[in-house]
Amino acid sequence: MKGQISYIMKPLTLVMIIILLVFLLQSLYSYRGRERLSEKNLDIVATATNMLLILSNSKDCLSFEDSTIKNTQSNIIDIAKLDYFSSVYSDIEPDCARNYDLGWRVTVKQIDRNDQITKEWSFGTEEFSQGKPLKNKVEFWIPVAIRYSEDKIELGKMEITLVDGELEKLAGFFDWSCKLGQLNELTSSKTEIVLSEPVSYDSEKNELCIGTGLKSCRKLVCELVYFNGFQTKGSYSISVNYQSPNKLLVGK
Repeated sequence: MKGQISYIMKPLTLVMIIILLVFLLQSLYSYRGRERLSEKNLDIVATATNMLLILSNSKDCLSFEDSTIKNTQSNIIDIAKLDYFSSVYSDIEPDCARNYDLGWRVTVKQIDRNDQITKEWSFGTEEFSQGKPLKNKVEFWIPVAIRYSEDKIELGKMEITLVDGELEKLAGFFDWSCKLGQLNELTSSKTEIVLSEPVSYDSEKNELCIGTGLKSCRKLVCELVYFNGFQTKGSYSISVNYQSPNKLLVGK
């Protein structure tokens, strides 16, 4: 009887060990996946914070510059610059805080002492990757002061929506190549990208779009891009060549 029990238990024990090992491996891979996701989330939150600090503290962006001491004031926004940005960059990110891997839009809200919004300005890209093309998205804000004059400074908050997606990466590559061409630093470059949706280019609006039906689109830096798009999802190798004064030729 003992021999029969031992004969039966040995394979059962082996099966239990295998199941336990599989469970442990799945737990380990799941933990590592969550760890990588957490690191990625931290990275994009840090990028969002840096973007807001650059926008509010750089004289090339929105920061008020005191002409008497030739210095910027921390988190004090110049109302003239804010009006200019919301007009000129209503649908594209300004060069002073551009990220060629991510896309963003900023809203500055003037608030009263009761935390009620009294005025609002927005700038940056208007549309982002959606669905499968969207990899990550964060929303963040910092307090700012909005300077109208020496005697008038209002309370405010600067909010950012920062997106990591396929549309942002491809459009960023095109814009980066265009900028380098304009600076005469590089006239051709290559990259590889994986797309989960078809991509098209609207020459009339100068927009790169992703998806079918309801598309997400981004305005490009170069005024004209010779690009036939990608009709299906998949992995692509892309080469681009810049042509003066402001054209980009895209090849596969």
